[in-house]
Amino acid sequence: MRTVLKISILMAILMIAFTGCSKDTPVDNPDNPSNPETPVNVVMQNVALTGLVKDASGNPLSGVKVTTGTANATTGSDGKFSFTQAGTVDDRAVIKFEKSGYFTLTRSGDKEDEMYMNPVMYRKGNDSITLQTSFDASAAKTLQLGGVKIDLPAGCMAKADGSAYSGTVRADVLNLGSGNANTALMIPGGDLATDKSDEMMLPIGMVDVIFTDNAGNLLKIKDKTDVKMSWPAPSGATSLPSSISLWTFDEARGIWLEEGSAMLQGNVYTGTVSHFTPKGAGKRSKTAIMQIHATECDNKPAAGAKVTFYDVDDDGLGILDNEYKFLYETYFTNSAGDCSVKVPINWKYWTVYVSYKGENQRQEFTQGNMGGQGVYFKFENGCNGNLTFNLKPGPTSDSFIIECVPAMPVSKTSKQRFNPSLYLLDPSEAYVGFIFKTTECTFMGLDYTPYPVTPIIINIDDDKNWNNDFTEYKYVISTEWYYDSLISPLQSTWSGTVQMEGIAPFSSWPEKTEQSIKSIKIGSNNPLSLHAETK
Repeated sequence: MRTVLKISILMAILMIAFTGCSKDTPVDNPDNPSNPETPVNVVMQNVALTGLVKDASGNPLSGVKVTTGTANATTGSDGKFSFTQAGTVDDRAVIKFEKSGYFTLTRSGDKEDEMYMNPVMYRKGNDSITLQTSFDASAAKTLQLGGVKIDLPAGCMAKADGSAYSGTVRADVLNLGSGNANTALMIPGGDLATDKSDEMMLPIGMVDVIFTDNAGNLLKIKDKTDVKMSWPAPSGATSLPSSISLWTFDEARGIWLEEGSAMLQGNVYTGTVSHFTPKGAGKRSKTAIMQIHATECDNKPAAGAKVTFYDVDDDGLGILDNEYKFLYETYFTNSAGDCSVKVPINWKYWTVYVSYKGENQRQEFTQGNMGGQGVYFKFENGCNGNLTFNLKPGPTSDSFIIECVPAMPVSKTSKQRFNPSLYLLDPSEAYVGFIFKTTECTFMGLDYTPYPVTPIIINIDDDKNWNNDFTEYKYVISTEWYYDSLISPLQSTWSGTVQMEGIAPFSSWPEKTEQSIKSIKIGSNNPLSLHAETK
């Protein structure tokens, strides 16, 4: 009996072990353009996958069906979603976003323990980057949007099962190109990965085309039917190759596949395609991986920082020229403040932008210092001792305020709070770092406006000028330069504007390295109107 029990337990353990080690879960996915009849092996893997779906106006999008492998969820009013597992193909997470009235979007990326996605879904219709039109399947039709042309021959449409379709066709076209700030968050796949792990696709344009019948059923191009597509050549490029590659997005695997080429004819590239998933025209590029690390106050990880980058130089094909500027990829740092950025190594000059809690930073790189290295960003907005000075109106016409964000810290040695002007340029001058411009000045009824006149700031070292929480310091101006110590003040007025001149060098700050302030920058500094007169 014990022997039988031991064998049963052993068999159960082996069955669990083999089940847990299973790598492949076949899924029949007809969207695989390389071979629609071949199932794609999807593996559910543990991933802390979260994200926020937005519309083109930046608003959270509710009612979006989010699918990854065998898991799915629907976004609520906050547009958020989360999964503990993701469906992966060849260790690449693939996530599909669907909502009625919007273009379906598939985003993907190399699987990591933590992944965050912030996709933007675009509504179908007619505007600068979308086209919606209907036509008779029996007639030839040309679709044209943003310089991209699709010439459909008569009778080229088929139903999903491959049988011929006759009737009304509705076409929805999305041009992922010129001047759209959301393009990086609408790119199918997201990171432009190809079937080669060390390469990416660099497009001159991308387009998504959807065909449906009157009932909303998907239609496709008949088998063995070629459709001519034309792409505008990038304007301003110094040289153009005679041909570029055509690409199609494999929605099942989340990668771009090279399928055919387009020849340069005049100022357009023209080629043929035989089916429609999202299409692209461009070239391959080898890639390098750059490690981004972002921190905030006290070197804590800056989790969720947004990382984007773009080319700042015409590389010969005109990639990202003036008519096709968008940030190629968008990443987000994980809970450790880290993310890996895939970089095309053929770019000569490029810029990395990182945004965190309203603070934006950038670093520029050249081809020689781009890959295989760590790039560090330190965000100190709001950190203790890292101040921002803002110019604000005072309670009276002859006063103004410097706002300190956060509060002015106490000096380590004197235990006092110095007034902000001592950290501005030219602290030795009587005007202590402020620029005054006169618009009107009178003395005993006479106009002295043409003369360079500057009012006096009074009580500048008075600690009472601070508010209760040391976030605002009030300055008051006076016309006392006309006072005579032996007689009463004479009637005078002054009107003009004031601005901060700038932050003084660290070496000139009060108590220098002994004080508590780490850094200071100027925020709001628009010219502020003032008026003073003899009291």
